[in-house]
Amino acid sequence: MISQNDFNLVAAKRYVTALPGSPAEAHLETRGLVGRGMAQFALGYVAEPLPGHENYRGRLAIPYIRFPRVTERNGIVVTLRFRCLEDHNHKDRDVCRGKYLGLPGELGKPRLYNTRAIQIEHDEIAITEGELDAITATLAGVPAVGIPGATSWRTHFRAPFLGYAHVWVLADGDAAGTQFGEMVTGYLDNATVVQMPEGKDVNDFVNENGQDALKEMIDDARRAAEVRAA
Repeated sequence: MISQNDFNLVAAKRYVTALPGSPAEAHLETRGLVGRGMAQFALGYVAEPLPGHENYRGRLAIPYIRFPRVTERNGIVVTLRFRCLEDHNHKDRDVCRGKYLGLPGELGKPRLYNTRAIQIEHDEIAITEGELDAITATLAGVPAVGIPGATSWRTHFRAPFLGYAHVWVLADGDAAGTQFGEMVTGYLDNATVVQMPEGKDVNDFVNENGQDALKEMIDDARRAAEVRAA
């Protein structure tokens, strides 16, 4: 019998091959998530779902990949999440099952996304509210781990971030983002909130202002933190 991790890997491989020319690729293009560096995230499109994935047809597939050793090229797909690509009210259950769907049961529990960023030695790391924001920050030169939603922080997420000089919480520019920042900084003494402008997330900000603008925002936060510590 095929293991769950092996099934997830088969699914991720099928969906990534369906990405070129798909609505998911078009969506990623609108968000500036194309070109060099994107292959490592293995994003895909559910054109022909595997058994059990029928509810995810037509969605962007986001695999959560774990690398037992950072030098390994082939990782383990521990779960997948699926983003709706339709332009409608994702909160209306008569219209949409939800903007994001996870696998059922234990497989769908909140996990850290892009944990390879933790395995590579850095003095600083960022935490974002979503997977695509983590990708955006990482491609901008800011190593980032994603949390699957503003309310998805879990107590056990704390441990991997304790050894960093700075943890930058890249919060969305809304009430949920403010709450998210306050929650994470409540668990991490080395964390500082870097909140995006009103109504924007990391991806919005980088698309409008460029990758350097994100790094400059973090530099400003670092200088302010150093002043407070002096």
